[in-house]
Amino acid sequence: MINITELSKMNLPPQQGRKTETIQFVPGIWVNGKCLWLHNCTEKVIYDEELIFIVKQEQIHSKIRFSSLYVSNHSDQKKDINILAMHYFSNVGQDQLTFISPKDNHIFHHANNEILLVNGRSNKMGTKVCTVIPLWHAHTDQIWSSVDKGNLKYQPMAKGPAASIFAMKVSIAPRETGKMTTWTIAGSNKNDLLSMENALTKRFENR
Repeated sequence: MINITELSKMNLPPQQGRKTETIQFVPGIWVNGKCLWLHNCTEKVIYDEELIFIVKQEQIHSKIRFSSLYVSNHSDQKKDINILAMHYFSNVGQDQLTFISPKDNHIFHHANNEILLVNGRSNKMGTKVCTVIPLWHAHTDQIWSSVDKGNLKYQPMAKGPAASIFAMKVSIAPRETGKMTTWTIAGSNKNDLLSMENALTKRFENR
């Protein structure tokens, strides 16, 4: 079992003959039939819903990207929302396989010899729903089976350029803040990725 201290001491050079692929992360929010994505920004005020959406990122390790997404409800009504996390490789010309593992509801991106694990959780114990879609549908209504209800279109696997999306369905009471954390872990072995994730989640549970 790998812990975070051991992970930080590990010398993990990139594999010879190729460049480590860059994963793109785009946070988003669905509320009352509307979906908004945060491109190149870390804060969004949704005035008509009286919500503030803030994204904070932490550098855990060169192989781990960790983000915290906060939604604050400044209205006098409960808000039923989806907090969204989209991930995709920036190099769309590469050979890729992206799929949802039904056993543990993780998402895995395979590109060349690299495996990327995607996961997340919410402090409101929301329901997590995952999907994988062709990259060219990522920012269209094709991701939804019902955009009015906030239901993602379920697709468990895609070959070629693809984006993974998971949505955390949460309810936020008036004057409260909901939080979702999401992370990606890169490596070449699934068991190592799961071990690294276990160490990561234990670290943040003990804060």
